[in-house]
Amino acid sequence: MSDATRLDRADWESFATVQAAIDSLDDPIFFQGSPSPVVGVQSRFCALIGSTREAMLGRSDPDFFPPEQVEVFWRLDDELFASGEMNENEEQLTDADGRVHTLWTRKYPVRDAAGAVIGLCGVISDITALRERLDQVTRRELAAKERELEFAAQRAIVEAMAVPVIHLWERVLLVPLIGELTEQRAAKLVDVMLSAIAEFGATVVFLDVSGVPRIDARSAQGLVHAVTTARLLGCRAAIVGIGSDAAATLATLPTSSGIGLLETHATLQDGLALVLGAPRDA
Repeated sequence: MSDATRLDRADWESFATVQAAIDSLDDPIFFQGSPSPVVGVQSRFCALIGSTREAMLGRSDPDFFPPEQVEVFWRLDDELFASGEMNENEEQLTDADGRVHTLWTRKYPVRDAAGAVIGLCGVISDITALRERLDQVTRRELAAKERELEFAAQRAIVEAMAVPVIHLWERVLLVPLIGELTEQRAAKLVDVMLSAIAEFGATVVFLDVSGVPRIDARSAQGLVHAVTTARLLGCRAAIVGIGSDAAATLATLPTSSGIGLLETHATLQDGLALVLGAPRDA
């Protein structure tokens, strides 16, 4: 840099040089006194507002912004003048074209030689695009949570419907099972069955598995647990609706699985005939 173009102390004391320095910054900057006349602005602040420096100097917020925005600006100004501390806030600003910007504004106290606060310096970051993206993310998260809650409610309804209890006869219950007998549904089966046994004082409960597409070792364990639990309450539990495929699967399970505890019948009619003491072909 040549001596002719070097910035020296005398130049820096020039108002024009200071104005040129703050104009070189990316963030809009403004200076105002107390209570609120604008005493200095930076070029990017003028561009944000959509006005000129000459039109803004000496004027106040109500000359440019809606009352509800002025109320926010002045409240934060009052806090700064009262406390002497900087503050920062996310706020809305409407420009000359009516476009609403979301700003992150930091306001700093300006003091005289005696330390008294005589004005403030505001530095603005236009975060409109960032706020829109954050709001979109928030909306997506809320929508995802709502869908999750909706799915959970639907699952609860389906699970409740999947393990209905029918009061078939005095002290006789029927629990028709539809769909896969997962570990969760097996636990639900026990809960629902025990509640029904206690409610109706049941002595017999039939678990109809004709609607279960596949019975494997895991689902068989679920049935064994249900039957054993019912028996602990003094209730006879029998499996009905056993098909040939299910029977073949159960026959391959080891005795240690407790499969021998299961009382099974091909049809509900067979089970009822045995319980009620009626002939099977009746």
